[in-house]
Amino acid sequence: MAKTNKMGDFAKTISKESVLKSPVQENIKGVVKPVEKTFLLSLQEHKLTALKQKALDQKTTVRSLINSAIDEKFFD
Repeated sequence: MAKTNKMGDFAKTISKESVLKSPVQENIKGVVKPVEKTFLLSLQEHKLTALKQKALDQKTTVRSLINSAIDEKFFD
């Protein structure tokens, strides 16, 4: 019976897989989309409800509101 090296076999399967791509801006149909990372944010329920209502009133998304607030506060 042949001995199996599970870690060695695992390493071989990883190296056979496609070459890793580094995160780069995506160019889809001439539009360059910036690299984004997911970030979990916990908010109090009443604040989230207010943000959702404000987003509806401004015909935008909560995500867009949060990003614009961050840009305004820290990057402008």
